[in-house]
Amino acid sequence: MQKYKFAFVSNSPEIGETVKLYSDPVTEEVVIRLATMEEAIPVARELLDKGGVDVILGGGGTGNLLAQTLGQPVIRIAKTHIDILHALIKARALGGHVGLTAYGKPIEGIELFEQLLSLKIRQIVFSTTEDLVSGISDAVGDGVRCIVGDGICERITASLGGVGILTIPSKEEILQALREARAIAAARRQERKDVVRIRTVLETIKEGVITVDNDGCVQIFNQMAADILGFPGVDRDLLRPIGKPLPDVIQGTGLLSVLKTGKPEIDQVRRVGSAKIVITSLPVVIDGITEGVVATFREASKIQDIDRKLREKLYVCGFVTRYTIDNFKGENARVKRLLEQTRKYAQTPAAILIEGETGTGKEILAHGIHNMSERKLKPFIAINCSALPETLLESELFGYEEGAFTGAKRGGRIGMFELANEGTIFLDEIADIPPSLQMRLLRVLEQKEIMRIGGEKIVPVDVRIISSSYKNLSEESKCGRFRLDLYFRLAMLKLRVPPLRERMDDVPLLTSELLMRLCSGTKQITPAMMMKLKEYDWPGNIRELDSLINRYVVLLGTAKHDDDLLTDLLGELRSEGAPPTPNMNAKDRSEKSLKQHLEEYERILIEATLNECQLSRKRAAHKLGISVNTLWRKLN
Repeated sequence: MQKYKFAFVSNSPEIGETVKLYSDPVTEEVVIRLATMEEAIPVARELLDKGGVDVILGGGGTGNLLAQTLGQPVIRIAKTHIDILHALIKARALGGHVGLTAYGKPIEGIELFEQLLSLKIRQIVFSTTEDLVSGISDAVGDGVRCIVGDGICERITASLGGVGILTIPSKEEILQALREARAIAAARRQERKDVVRIRTVLETIKEGVITVDNDGCVQIFNQMAADILGFPGVDRDLLRPIGKPLPDVIQGTGLLSVLKTGKPEIDQVRRVGSAKIVITSLPVVIDGITEGVVATFREASKIQDIDRKLREKLYVCGFVTRYTIDNFKGENARVKRLLEQTRKYAQTPAAILIEGETGTGKEILAHGIHNMSERKLKPFIAINCSALPETLLESELFGYEEGAFTGAKRGGRIGMFELANEGTIFLDEIADIPPSLQMRLLRVLEQKEIMRIGGEKIVPVDVRIISSSYKNLSEESKCGRFRLDLYFRLAMLKLRVPPLRERMDDVPLLTSELLMRLCSGTKQITPAMMMKLKEYDWPGNIRELDSLINRYVVLLGTAKHDDDLLTDLLGELRSEGAPPTPNMNAKDRSEKSLKQHLEEYERILIEATLNECQLSRKRAAHKLGISVNTLWRKLN
């Protein structure tokens, strides 16, 4: 450890040498600088600022003056009454009338010394060297031949023909002063290290930092703040703006408003000079009183760049939304209420269940909710629960550890819940999730934690769950096909998307939007045909309308509109939607129960749909509005 450096500043070389004698050369170095009271303050300041001195030691009047003027780091070596008594005993041998110097005010208890030693003691109170010279001269002139005091008193008295007696502090007082000096030196060195660390941090962070005290004067103004605000002439040592009132340095930051109100301002966009910044200002409150303000800020353009890069990264991973709430079109009263409800729900962290038939736009709503929520800059992951077999769905949602099952990827795999951490996961067709996974999903909702397949470690996750279902989950729960407790957790907030047949007044708007998207509005549908579109039930909802308009635009060719073509396309939709009629004779009807008739009709309908879809189970399941797993069970 580097030695401490102490400086004894006084007019008493004898006391200085005594201090040096009692010091510990292993831990400290003591230098002696002789100076009058008037010289002592500038000398001490120079030693502290440029001389590498940690602590100033002072004795007598000089020590008192330094302590009053500089405060820390000055240690005054005190003189006790015992030290004064020893000096007075020496002085008595030279006469019965002695003088005793006292800095600032008379020393108490001197009357007791007079009685004890049979002495007449004249106190010489002084505040400056001039006072001291004058007081000693008067005393010597009045016949006082011996003066007790510090080194300078001894020399002044000798110059006037008298005798000076030096008051030497005791060994214990000197050792106590040295102990205090070491403690202060250690604290000052640690403080300097902390300041350097803080300054280094302030210089390396990519944010501007300004702090003001309770008077609104600048305490910290880092280089990044200078660079952002274009503050002229700020040195790396941060000294130039320090101590100045904030308005004299820069205006428009809002710090003085926070200082006045004591209320924080978070992420405020402000224009300061030519710079547009995003600034957060927090009051420094101590014991209920605002003692200052700390502000951090960045250029608005930099934050926009970060936002763009974050969105680009999420986009590369595919964990971003494709729609906003504005993509859900409609002027129908039900739709307006739905959108108003959706906007309110988006601001909460609660789970949301979206119910509605296939093709009504449930996924668009889910995307829109995420985009309006506080999680909008975090991942959005959508997964169709009906499109994956049970085992694959489980590994996709929860992930797995290496060796969890045959074919498990080396190193394991992170599941969708972990990937969506701090963001949103959209579970489409939640009604088709197998019972074994329902329990695991319930744990995520209740405990906010998951465990990978084959793993032993609990992984905390912070994910908002939005789910959707074409089935009535409440009815599914009552029938025992879906856990009731899971239903309540998923449906803390519920949205019901109306089918297109319940919002026929939106058909013209939706049709116009589709035409604009597909052909920039160059193709048209006549009012007469629009009426026919509004007369159709649209069992496939908006998805079916989208399919029809797509075919219409493609088949139109160069024509602007064609009522006959649209009539034919609507006819095809009606024929495709007509259910097959089972061939049953009277004997069949009389011998079979209602359940058997329904099962047969269901089988015929499934087979017919499969044939229409070229035996594609996925397309057939989608058209029938059931999951692939359900279709598989019904076929077997």
